[in-house]
Amino acid sequence: MRTQTYKKSEPELVNFTGKTVYSGIDVHKNSWNVSICLDDMFVKRFHQEADPKALHAFLTNRFPGAKYVACYETGFSGFSVQRELAELGIECVLAHAADIPQTNKEKLNKTDKVDSRRIAEALSKGMINSIYILDKQAEADRAFVRYRRGCKERLKARKAAIKMKLFTLGIKIPPQFDKSHISKKYISWLSSLTFDEPITKFTLDFMIEDIEALRKKEYELNKCLRKMSVSDRYKDIYIELNKIPGIGLISIMTLLTELVDINRFGSFKKINSYVGLCPTEFSSGEKSMHGKITPRANKGLRTVLVEAAWTAVSCDPAFTQKYSELCKRMKKNDAIVSIARKILSRIYAVWSKKIDYKIGVR
Repeated sequence: MRTQTYKKSEPELVNFTGKTVYSGIDVHKNSWNVSICLDDMFVKRFHQEADPKALHAFLTNRFPGAKYVACYETGFSGFSVQRELAELGIECVLAHAADIPQTNKEKLNKTDKVDSRRIAEALSKGMINSIYILDKQAEADRAFVRYRRGCKERLKARKAAIKMKLFTLGIKIPPQFDKSHISKKYISWLSSLTFDEPITKFTLDFMIEDIEALRKKEYELNKCLRKMSVSDRYKDIYIELNKIPGIGLISIMTLLTELVDINRFGSFKKINSYVGLCPTEFSSGEKSMHGKITPRANKGLRTVLVEAAWTAVSCDPAFTQKYSELCKRMKKNDAIVSIARKILSRIYAVWSKKIDYKIGVR
């Protein structure tokens, strides 16, 4: 009797070519909670160490040949995780925490597991718009300008603390120092004060040292900021924006480092929303109501633009006239916000459309 032998075939390997694997990551310092969706189907959730390479190894072993897309909320990790994942071949987007859809149940039961799955499912359904990803130079420049602003705020706070200290001691500040900037004469006057209790003098001397150190730091930071403004990266647009009345070195460099690329905003409405100068709106049926300016804003940009508006109304006749008209039907603070919005529209036109600014044109 003849026997027939069968040759064993090689096992067929699983391949996910044409499929997309979505990873929602809840990022922490030492660990990540990861949820996986295959196309729009939830697959699994797991806990891993905070290492992009570990996630890459899992995805390539479990879903070979697939396209990998990951997402995590903006936070303390910044863009570093995104860059590492991108280098490993995993497309990664960053989401603003407030923009990720969630149910009331998820809001009341907030855990790492819930958050990672919520991110993965929203990502797989195309419900997440990534924030703008900065390159390393832009991120470094933005961090520098923000640090400089923080230094200025600390200096202002220390001056206010000294004024409060003198007030509690019953010492009146001379009129020439009361509302002026911190000067050498003001510091000399503070140093010359005497008190019955030595410890009070000791405390004030340390407060003066804080102010002097911050003033020196601010001077060095401003020098560096001026050098940055004439670098190849910024000098051309800096020259054009500097023609707009009301904005100077600090305002312009804040704009350039916060906005980075004006072309990422498709319209003035979008940049106005990003800065936070648009009003809140509530409408239902035929009723529509506009409220105060939105609480969601880039506070650094909104602050410098409002400050610029106060200067612009005294420098540009067009802004002066507009401000006067607005004050007849609204409060001064509301009117100045409208002027700030108008300045932003001029900035957008000069920067995006290369329009030469002209003073006195409405």
